[in-house]
Amino acid sequence: MQILLKGTIVADKIIQRLKDFSPKRTLGIVRVGSYPGSSSYLKGIKKTASKAEVSLELLELEKNAPEEEIKNSVREMKESGKVDGILLMEPLPTCAPIQELIEIVGKDLDVEGIHPYNLGKTLLGASEIIISTPKAVLELMDFYKIKPEGKNTVILGRSNVVGKPLANLLLRKSQFGNATVTVCHSRTKDLKKITKKADILIVSIGKPQFVTEEFIKEGAIVIDVGINEKEGKITGDVDFESVKDKSYAITPVPGGVGSITTAALLSNLYQL
Repeated sequence: MQILLKGTIVADKIIQRLKDFSPKRTLGIVRVGSYPGSSSYLKGIKKTASKAEVSLELLELEKNAPEEEIKNSVREMKESGKVDGILLMEPLPTCAPIQELIEIVGKDLDVEGIHPYNLGKTLLGASEIIISTPKAVLELMDFYKIKPEGKNTVILGRSNVVGKPLANLLLRKSQFGNATVTVCHSRTKDLKKITKKADILIVSIGKPQFVTEEFIKEGAIVIDVGINEKEGKITGDVDFESVKDKSYAITPVPGGVGSITTAALLSNLYQL
């Protein structure tokens, strides 16, 4: 490893940029129930928002709240005129799927970039609002001057909020596009054979320490998007100790892409 791709430095740069904007913005957050994962995420949002001088309007509902109460609460927040964007914190109860709620939020307050309109614009390469985790990856590449153009870039993971949109973003005709992209997943045959060809390997498969040195070629750039808990510790989808000496550059977990994600989310608030 020649370069440790620290996300905290990138996040601080974004936060400093946001502090210079005027007028200040307010982010609305809707949370149903209390889950350890969302509690940790909310804590991070509060900390980053404070640094970036962004106000928060938090609405918390009981985990057994009925469907109509959840939907009406989102409508009321939207129509209040108090917020510039709305974040729907997952997990959400099955009675109120996120796609139904995001339709209520509407494209103009969709700070996450998951409304069908904004996702479609992302596919066309014309969106200002990019889902926060893919946006965090692009911010990381920008800061460390990682140019994907012409490079064999493999994304391990096909989720709607990371793998799929990130693949489209890296295919764009842009400064941080023009990559040759392969998307793999848990059912891909000969997975190691494919990932070992990657100049840039981006991992978001949701399995702790899944990627070992056998998955990468010498001198690859490895970007770990995963955040898991294993034996009481936060770990990524990449076995950092196994991979670090074989890679040219690698992100740590914690302190990598996850550190940038919240700052990237808040930057969307100013672009809506």
